[in-house]
Formats: sequence, structure tokens, C-alpha cells
Amino acid sequence: MNTELKILLRKGGVFILPIITWMIIVVIVDPFNYFNFYEAISQQTKKSSQKLNPLLYNSINFKNNPTNSVIIGDSRVRKLPTKRIQELTGDTYYTLHSNGAKLNEIIDLFWLSTKYSKLKNVIIGINFNLYNEYAYSNRTEDVREMINNPLIYIFNYTIAKTVCLSIKNELFGIPIQKKKNRNDFWNYSINTTAKNQYSKYKYPNRMLEKLKKISDYCKEKNINLTLLIVPNHMDFHDQLVKYNLLDEEIQFKEEISSIGRVIDFDYPNSITNCKSCFTDPIHTTDSISMIIVNDLFTDSLVVGKLLQ
Repeated sequence: MNTELKILLRKGGVFILPIITWMIIVVIVDPFNYFNFYEAISQQTKKSSQKLNPLLYNSINFKNNPTNSVIIGDSRVRKLPTKRIQELTGDTYYTLHSNGAKLNEIIDLFWLSTKYSKLKNVIIGINFNLYNEYAYSNRTEDVREMINNPLIYIFNYTIAKTVCLSIKNELFGIPIQKKKNRNDFWNYSINTTAKNQYSKYKYPNRMLEKLKKISDYCKEKNINLTLLIVPNHMDFHDQLVKYNLLDEEIQFKEEISSIGRVIDFDYPNSITNCKSCFTDPIHTTDSISMIIVNDLFTDSLVVGKLLQ
């Protein structure tokens, strides 16, 4: 081997060795269970990764552990007790959710779930604040690319940050997060979040057709499809009224009732008028989530309304 070739190989090794080292670290730490080869870090640490990017974590986890029954939606469906559902139905449900998921992303998650499972039951959480042309994001495309190409996963900047944070948490412990002041966060949700969602509205022309495609697919494959409108506190709903969107909300409920079975909890009732039933204006407590599930999977509706 001549001297020039040795020098070239030596220089090449200087660049390649860190890349190979990083690839090994990502595969071993694997905060989102992409490879599922090792248990180098604890499940508690990996749960912290789920909080950082629930869309990616839940998508990969469903791919690795598919079920024939799914709940798909934003963070409002996260607390629906799947163990209780299994007690009532015998079916194992997986909650495929993402914080702040938009309706187009929820639709994408449905089609992603069909790639990895022969579905039997599907519950889709859909509320009026999602039925808006301006409520749009496209994070699912990044997830699809990472699932299909491990190199994109390994060299993704977000994954790199999560790997480093996971190592730090494993070595030094997960920092205890300071709880937000409930009243301050409640007011923020009303005055800022609701304003952002309702002050700018445009009818989503393409969404109904996309939902109809899901409906047609479910009918063709004999999949039980339920659309769930979860309760929001009246303080949040009052903002909808403030921005003159009552007619649009009525239209929304009429239109989605043509898609499949729709159970509506977001109307004036014992839950939406109860502040202690919510952790914030759009997220119910565990006990209320239990009531929602009991309504969905028993013979008679106590609070929820069947839209027809």
C-alpha cells in the first residue's frame, strides 16, 4: 500500500469514525424505540421522549406494536382509558395522538395506521376548532420519512437533541417540572389559545372530502368508525360565540354526521358547565374521561348525544 493511499485512508477515517460512532449511539439509546434492539435507557427516560415528540413516539410505537383498534386525535383524546375500553369490549385500543394535532394530521395518522394494521375499530377525535382551513400543519410527512428511512432518523436534528437529553436524564435524573398555575393557564387558554383558533376562520373546503374517503374505506373494510366530539368548557365555547361562529359550528356537526357514527359531548351539559371537570378549558379530568368511555361503549348514552 503506497504512502498516499495510507494518508487518504487515515484522513477518511477521521471523518467516518465520528459518523459511525454517532450511528451506534443513536441505535443504542434509541429514545423513540425505532430500532428496538437494546434497553440501554430506562422506560421512564423514554417516556420523557414521548412528551417531547408524541407524534413520532406514538407513530413508531404503533408500527412496532400494532393493534386492530385505535383512537386518533389531538391531546384531548390522550386520557381516554384504554384499559376500561378493553374491559367493556375485549378489544385492545392504541391511542395514536399528538399534542396540537391538526385535522389534516389526524387524517394522515388514520392512513398511517392502515399500513400497519388490519383495523377493526377506529375512534377519531374531532372538534370544531380543528375544522378550519387555517388549522394546518404537516409534521406527519417528517414522521413518514423517518419511519421509511433509518438514516433520516439517525441524522435528524430533533432526534439528536432527544438522544443527548435522554443520556443526560439517564445519568442525572429527569428534572421535576414546575406545575403551571391552573388559573393563569386557564386564562391563557381562553384569552390566547381560543382567540388564535377562532379569530381567524375559513371553511375547510377539502376536509370533508378527505373525511368521506375515510368513511368509504371503513365501510369497504367493515371497520367500525366513530367520530368523537369531546367536551370543552363553556368558557372556551364562549369564545366561539364571541367570534360569531355558531352557524359554522352547527354546519360542522351536520356535515360530519354524514361520515359515520358521531357522539357529541361539546354542548351545554353537566360536564361543559363544570370547571372542576377540566384540568384546563379543553382537557377533561380522568374521571370525566371515564364517563366519556362508558358512554361510548355501553348501550345507553348518559351525557353524549348521537348526531344524526
